[in-house]
Amino acid sequence: MQLQNHQRRDSVVHSAGSKSLGMVAKTRLNLRNELKNMRRINLSDEIFSRLVVGCFTLALIATPAVAQDAAEKGAATEKGDTEAEVPEELFPIPEGTADELFQFITSVKRTPAKDRSAEGLNAHLKLQIEAVLAACEKILAGEPDEKVELKVITEKLGALGAMTRYAPKLSRDGIKSLMDSLESDTRPAIVDFLRVRKLEQKVAGLAAMSEADRNVFIEEVFGMVDANGLDRTTYGILTSIGRALGGGDTTDAAVAVYMRLADVMEKSDDEALSSRAGRTRGAARSLKLPGNFMEITGKTAEGETFDWAAYRGKVVLVDFWASWCGPCRAEIPNMKAQLEAYGPKGFAIVGVNLDTTKEAYQKYVDKEELSWTNLMSDKEEERGWNNPLANYYGVSGIPTAILVDKEGKVISMSARGTRLNALLAEQLGPIEETEPAKEGAE
Repeated sequence: MQLQNHQRRDSVVHSAGSKSLGMVAKTRLNLRNELKNMRRINLSDEIFSRLVVGCFTLALIATPAVAQDAAEKGAATEKGDTEAEVPEELFPIPEGTADELFQFITSVKRTPAKDRSAEGLNAHLKLQIEAVLAACEKILAGEPDEKVELKVITEKLGALGAMTRYAPKLSRDGIKSLMDSLESDTRPAIVDFLRVRKLEQKVAGLAAMSEADRNVFIEEVFGMVDANGLDRTTYGILTSIGRALGGGDTTDAAVAVYMRLADVMEKSDDEALSSRAGRTRGAARSLKLPGNFMEITGKTAEGETFDWAAYRGKVVLVDFWASWCGPCRAEIPNMKAQLEAYGPKGFAIVGVNLDTTKEAYQKYVDKEELSWTNLMSDKEEERGWNNPLANYYGVSGIPTAILVDKEGKVISMSARGTRLNALLAEQLGPIEETEPAKEGAE
């Protein structure tokens, strides 16, 4: 579903009335349940607005006809946009209450395109955007309360952010216009919404900050947590800070943010946050893996105790995967090819499976004839995303492919595709091509 795939799954908005950042969590939480199936199979905590990079101005979305006309004009200015035949009445806007119109919006976002070509997907996306914006305007015409209006704003940002696929300039200009129009609004919910947006924009600019400015910003966010408590909005901002800093010279700073955040999460009254404290510590642990030994324990899918020491002397790919994960399945042929080529030279694979049932795992293994060992707990409560190793290393997206050297030290956290192939050649040497037998040779 094209429109939905352009929105972040952890967008959370509270109801109006509170003056803390926490007031924007509740409505966003409701939205989060609708915004799944991202491009990468994940449990990403990245906040909603990081991908919401554009929208129409309010003047351009007054009616469906005007919205479509604006979209087409904007698209015409963007290179490579190609129209496809799509029925104009695919999403007729219904009459109804705000709740009924929000249900309509959800159904629009979940409607797949019949034409799966690039042109067909783009045309379908435009009609989805048009329908969502028109439904939002119909809701606003009913003069809703702050809570509903804030949800409308969020829907607009998501829908029109998706417009960057074919009209990025129009979207960038539009989102600025929309945000500027809210600056003079003194209602608490809108004020806090804008405050969060500004914090998110600062996160996006972390790379350009000096160390001193970065530290001030981090302390500012933790100061809000100290004053108002941790909610899912500040949690999302802090995890985004951790990801933004998680590489190069700022890795230690990211580790510090994650560990400090985990301390706060453990004390939270929100079970959804407190239960994820261990995974947040795992994210910090994962950042420290490159160049260090990777510890792996557990039971194999056959119920045997896994012996990690037996793999010393081999270059090993540790692959976190599941049979329901499309990108994971797409990588399997390359993994099998590399194992056939480099297995005799000392390459091995260890899978960490995140299926929720043994049956689903075994069916895929048998079908694809996977020959390597996979770890899978014999306890149902430790399967799926609750896999102990996934929690220990903070794995929040799959596939996660980690390559370790002969000593068990991590040399890559993203060993997939051609990257894996190149690393194996570096570690084990090139594959010698077998010369064809000469005619008449004995």
